[in-house]
Amino acid sequence: MRDFFKQTFASLLALFIFLGIGVGGLLTLVLVAASGSKDTSPKVKDKSVLVVDMNQGIADSEPDLSAQDVVQDALSGRGRGGGLTLREVIHSVDSAAKDNKIVAIYLTARNSAMGNPTGYANLKEIREALERFKAAGKKIYAYDVDWQEKDFYLASVADQLAINPVGSLEINGLSSETTFYAGALEKFGVGVQAIWRGKYKSAVEPFLRAKRSDASREQTEKLLNDIWGEFIATTSKSRGMSAADLQKVTNTKGYLTAQEAKAAKLVDRIAYTDEMIEELKKLTGTDDEDKTFRQVSLNSYADVVADTFYKTDGEAIAVVYAEGEIVNGMGDPSQIGGDRLARQIRKLRLDPKVKAVVLRVNSPGGSATASEIIQREVILTKKAKPVVISMGSTAASGGYWISTYGSRIFAEPNTITGSIGVFGLQPNFQKLANDNGVTWDVVKTGKFADSRTVSRPKTPEEIAVIQRIIGDIYDQF
Repeated sequence: MRDFFKQTFASLLALFIFLGIGVGGLLTLVLVAASGSKDTSPKVKDKSVLVVDMNQGIADSEPDLSAQDVVQDALSGRGRGGGLTLREVIHSVDSAAKDNKIVAIYLTARNSAMGNPTGYANLKEIREALERFKAAGKKIYAYDVDWQEKDFYLASVADQLAINPVGSLEINGLSSETTFYAGALEKFGVGVQAIWRGKYKSAVEPFLRAKRSDASREQTEKLLNDIWGEFIATTSKSRGMSAADLQKVTNTKGYLTAQEAKAAKLVDRIAYTDEMIEELKKLTGTDDEDKTFRQVSLNSYADVVADTFYKTDGEAIAVVYAEGEIVNGMGDPSQIGGDRLARQIRKLRLDPKVKAVVLRVNSPGGSATASEIIQREVILTKKAKPVVISMGSTAASGGYWISTYGSRIFAEPNTITGSIGVFGLQPNFQKLANDNGVTWDVVKTGKFADSRTVSRPKTPEEIAVIQRIIGDIYDQF
């Protein structure tokens, strides 16, 4: 039903902007149209299969769409331009487990070439919901042509995991490759000065070194081994094999043909798409002349069960999302604006109906000052009511900073967190410019007035100022 109103509004908005009708008249007409409309929300037929696209990006929060985005979504027929949130996916799967009209889940990948953009921690929560679906006595089928590791991580829970006869399965482990620019910058006459505190704060290394430092290598190996260890333990258990045997496949094969994957018991069946469709048609009792089995997409089903998810009366626990890079000010919809998030938390702190706040963090960090502004509001809110931190796939650096004062902090085994440290980085183009006949001449009223210029390296006195500031921030962190 929510999509109907969104599409109605978007279509009318586009038309009335073209006709020059004002917003007041537009709202009046929208209300009239909505009141007389029929419910066009999706319907679920008996014996339906819930189809889940494993490569659909699942974010924590629904992005704010501009009027233009809404109009484009409506006119293109895409409907949910913002996609599904993690909570909507989990709620939908849990609802399907209790829904007598849903007989199974079908996991597939609409576009294997795109890869799965969802982080492992979020995938783990979805996987746990799939396990609850199975525990309810319902079946899960999974099929793909080329299985990649993230999709296999989800699908390993399936009762029947199938692969195309000419397909492959990737299970070669995790890697982290960093590009280092120091040699190229020096070659082209670009100088870089960096100041940082924190042994493992390695973000500046690509601009200063030709390879990783020992500390960076140490932490990266630990991080990858932790995430991969959880992957191996979880998927091997679901496939009925030991973690050691699965690791052996990783070390000796890496990529498996369909036949090799079947022999290694990583898949249950080799089949073509039409064969999977025929099996699901039998499961749903679909007539032979029908092109496909009786189904409902995850996006459509999320709308069906939305009323049991969004309705809130009286007292409540509020969930607020910190997703994206942390920046000063308000930020854009894909960022965490320090002022904007602090304002949201403050509003919840002052609302007597809100009895507790869950702060969901999925951020690589960013501005230290913006993180401090958010953290201050978390501290004040904690004095008034519980603030529970839920870490997603990443809660690092500033994402960790804003989490530290939570009443409780929860993370998944494969959540990436920590990254305590502060750095400053600035290039200068003096040599590059001078070699090509470009020079600068400055007039200033103070010794440090041009300290942010890129026309020269920083002086020792300027570096000392920055070192002091970074040191203070690090000590506070």
